[in-house]
Amino acid sequence: IELSEREKEILQLMTEGLDFKMIADKASISYDTVRTHVKHIYKKLHVSSRAEAIIKGGQMKAISKL
Repeated sequence: IELSEREKEILQLMTEGLDFKMIADKASISYDTVRTHVKHIYKKLHVSSRAEAIIKGGQMKAISKL
């Protein structure tokens, strides 16, 4: 399973507890683009929630440890 650099960035921002609007602002992309990236992250990681994505991303070392 390989996340794109942008997907890793979005996942990292998700670990900070940011909502989609705040992620969009911080990443300088649209809200809808954030939603699309999150859908792709969930699909690639075979998860259905933010918490599951963060846990699995951490296990894959796709995100920095807090």
